[in-house]
Amino acid sequence: MRRIILTLMMLFTIAACSNEEAEPNEDMTNSENENEETADTETDTESEAADEEETDESASVSSNRGNGNTEDDESDSEDSEETTEGAASDDEVPAEPADLLADTERVEGYWINYSGEDDARSHMTRTEPIEYNSDQDYTVTAASYVSYFYGNEFIKTNNYGHDGPHVIEKVPEANRLVISFSEPEQDDIELIDAATDEASAGNEVNTTPDELIGRGQPNEEEMSGTIMFGQDFLSGDEVYTGERIDSEGEFVEDPDYYVTGALPYSASGDYVITAPAFVSFYNGRNFIETIEFTSVPAYLPQVNGANYINISFHDDNLLDLNIIEIE
Repeated sequence: MRRIILTLMMLFTIAACSNEEAEPNEDMTNSENENEETADTETDTESEAADEEETDESASVSSNRGNGNTEDDESDSEDSEETTEGAASDDEVPAEPADLLADTERVEGYWINYSGEDDARSHMTRTEPIEYNSDQDYTVTAASYVSYFYGNEFIKTNNYGHDGPHVIEKVPEANRLVISFSEPEQDDIELIDAATDEASAGNEVNTTPDELIGRGQPNEEEMSGTIMFGQDFLSGDEVYTGERIDSEGEFVEDPDYYVTGALPYSASGDYVITAPAFVSFYNGRNFIETIEFTSVPAYLPQVNGANYINISFHDDNLLDLNIIEIE
């Protein structure tokens, strides 16, 4: 019996020792498992961090690439703008200087003399009137006479000698030119709408006497005076409809025209007409001449012996027509 009890006690003791040895192994296993889990977690964390860094780097690279593309786009845009500006600049390049006589009709056997008359000379040729802008330069390439006009109103004639080419005088009161030249120059004469490199200015000789120099276009900014014949006289009983006075002094039917009665005029006075019209000059009942005014405002000429005028005008100009006596 004792042996049995001792045997059982020994077995119990051995079993207890075996359990105590097994628990540390379990703890170690658990610890190892925890370490492995921690390592795995750290590895995962590091992996995620690495992934985030890669993502950030990728985003940064993408961003940089985007910025690079923006710069390229801006560069391309600037190039495009420069190209556009260049094209615009090309459009603004002025045309090459042209010879205005190339397309201008010529009248053989005549020239405009110092008095502004269309004078017959067999060895001379003149042009038809040429549009003129005093803000720009013109060059005449051979010996010639340059006559300045405002509409049909003569201003003066300048003589340009043989030592050409010449930059012609600027005359602000003019809006048309007539060029006269002799036979030897007819193949060489040109009127260039610019100052050429070889041309010089200030070579004109004013061949029109001072007393015959016309005034040309009035300077409206400096013009002051009294409206002698204003809208009142155009609406009175002395205005007749459906007729006008022609170049022979005859009253002719014209349904679109009005004609005034006789209006006082003095050859020593200065008058400006403000709308296109025909002005007929009289001494009493004796007709002198009719002058057409197309370029306005314009001075009335000083017609010696005249003391009355009649004005014929189109109904389109009814509200614009005045006669101003200059102070």
